[in-house]
Amino acid sequence: MMKKKLLFILLIITTAAYAQKDIASDSTAIAKEKTPVFQGYSGGMMLHAGYLFGKNSSAVLPSGENVSPQGMTTGIGGSLRMNLWKYLRVGCEGYVSTMKSGATDMRDVLQSGSYVRVGSGGLLADACWRMEKIWPYIGAAVGGGAVRTLYVVEGTEADWLPEEWAMLTKQGFGYVNPYVGMDWCMTKRVHLTIRMDWMLAFADHQLLLPTGPRFFFGFMFCH
Repeated sequence: MMKKKLLFILLIITTAAYAQKDIASDSTAIAKEKTPVFQGYSGGMMLHAGYLFGKNSSAVLPSGENVSPQGMTTGIGGSLRMNLWKYLRVGCEGYVSTMKSGATDMRDVLQSGSYVRVGSGGLLADACWRMEKIWPYIGAAVGGGAVRTLYVVEGTEADWLPEEWAMLTKQGFGYVNPYVGMDWCMTKRVHLTIRMDWMLAFADHQLLLPTGPRFFFGFMFCH
């Protein structure tokens, strides 16, 4: 009789355990089904440095030499993203990059004060793998901007005298900007991010197209 009672109690316990397991599985499935599309957002500022390639066949010195400076750029900017579903992030970005004459291959031709300045902004989308501490991502941005150039051939920026030979232009362009990067989750709210991109600019009748790699370093604040 005692054995029958024990077997009956064990049967009840086993049945309850399986029922609880089924309830937990159903609850997990329901929770997955109710996972919201919007998973938060992140944004912040980044410093960057890179190298600018460009051809400006219309800029010609009095000596007949063509002016097409290439060199190192530095700048600042930022981005804002929304996290959607499990991997997708969409948002916008904006940056300003400046190449000064002293950092170009024409530093012996262009005087101090000469520069090429690129302002750009657009929409971005990337796939991000949100691991515990490391978030690698890959994506692309599309947008537009303007490139402003000032070439001072003779003169100095240290006085108020008119410059005899100087060229100033400002023109618009569009771009496609593929990039890869990685976030390191310092805390749940603060991420250290590094990124590399390559700006591919395009325009009709453009004198100088800003094309080249850039390396970014900054902080993202997540919510």
